[in-house]
Amino acid sequence: MPSTSSIPLFRPIVWRPVRRAYAVPTYDGLTAFAPCWGMAALFSIAGDPRGLAGSEGLVYLLLAWGVVVASTCALLFPRKTWTLIAIATVTVMLYYVRLPVASNNKTITVVFDLSLLTAAAVLYSQNRLDRVSLYETLRMPARLLLAIMYFYGIFHKINTDFLDPDVSCAVGLYKPLAAPFGLQDNLAGRYLAIGSTFVAEGIAIVSLFWRKWFAVGLIVALVFHYVIPISAFSWYMDFSSLVFALYMLSMPREVSAQIYAIAYKGLVAPLRDHFGRMGIFAPLALLLGMATVVILLLSLSYPGRPALMLLHSIFILLWSVVGGIAMTVMIYAALHHLPFKGAAPVRSERWTWIIPGLFFLSCLSPYVGLKTESSISMFSNLHTEGGTTNHLLFAKPPYLFHYQDEVVKVVASSSPALQATGEAGRMNVLYTVEQFLRRNPNQWVSYIQDGKLVDHATAAGLPAQQTPALAQRFLIFKEVDPSRPKVCTH
Repeated sequence: MPSTSSIPLFRPIVWRPVRRAYAVPTYDGLTAFAPCWGMAALFSIAGDPRGLAGSEGLVYLLLAWGVVVASTCALLFPRKTWTLIAIATVTVMLYYVRLPVASNNKTITVVFDLSLLTAAAVLYSQNRLDRVSLYETLRMPARLLLAIMYFYGIFHKINTDFLDPDVSCAVGLYKPLAAPFGLQDNLAGRYLAIGSTFVAEGIAIVSLFWRKWFAVGLIVALVFHYVIPISAFSWYMDFSSLVFALYMLSMPREVSAQIYAIAYKGLVAPLRDHFGRMGIFAPLALLLGMATVVILLLSLSYPGRPALMLLHSIFILLWSVVGGIAMTVMIYAALHHLPFKGAAPVRSERWTWIIPGLFFLSCLSPYVGLKTESSISMFSNLHTEGGTTNHLLFAKPPYLFHYQDEVVKVVASSSPALQATGEAGRMNVLYTVEQFLRRNPNQWVSYIQDGKLVDHATAAGLPAQQTPALAQRFLIFKEVDPSRPKVCTH
């Protein structure tokens, strides 16, 4: 036996990576989708700080925080079906309270949530509400919503002003991305941005229904939707995370199963080992804290930035990491299965097409004289008001309804918001002005209609309301830009 004097008091420390084989729980399809849907809901509600702070009323406050709680549960318990049903229920209720809603991504989200709730109800009535059946039932609505989104993303942009490199919304997204390289004014780059929009969305549509090359469209779509929030042109994180989640349902089962395995072995299981079930929020909290510190330090060098702009910047940094990791893992898994020669087709029952089909028809509303908001016409430069249009497929809009017939310019109003519209050179659909007066009988508006001044119009002088009460909650119109070419607005 060696003497104790020969044993060193301090032994050198040798660091060795801890490697543990984690058994992946049984994959049922919804386990990969639920966290994605929860994360998309969190990105969406984060863009509504007023609602979370209670500025929109008690009911709104409870529903907004209900979205937060339900989404958090989906991240913590991805194998519990009730978390998805809870997210869908609270989101649909909040959407109704918000009506009328201009946001396209919120509308797409609610359409899918309605599909989810309908599927759950139908399957429950048939005594087959299990996770596999629900997953298979939701796959087609998810794919259809992506296809509708990309179809109208192309169709609405077939207009003279989107194709104009001086005002195109594609250039509005391109300029902040190209500015660091000094290429924001490069004409070829501007036309490339316009053309690539059509190409990317066209490839995405075709690949959604061409199983063999599904991964090609997936990669194009993921890269496209990862980049656009970084442009900081608008709060795009919720829209992009929504698309990522819908692709988790649309992709072949083998791919989403591998994504789930990678996420579980590489992130979820190790974090739970070290921190418990809540450990999965540790990296998110760290990223959020780091992003906040970075933006606050930068704000010291560039003072005077509004609080909402700082919040937007924080979440852009958060998205750049979270979205980048999600995109990389999804593409990595997809490339391992390209081409999908043996992938099973998506099965669907006819009733699963009804809600997406109604949504498809609603997106035609700008052309038939109905609402111009919430119809996937965002950032398309589209104009359809006042009986004229810049769309290349119509000489004039084929109105079936009268709501866009008359466009007026507000010259004075007891409402500062309406008066600011006129002072900024914008116009309004007459229906919007009349609805404002009906909801605010003590207010007045002076406006120019067909070259004539209508002075101090009030609710008392309006004709009887002809629009059904429910329809009124869905009819919402953009402010009208009378200039030509039409500049990029939402």
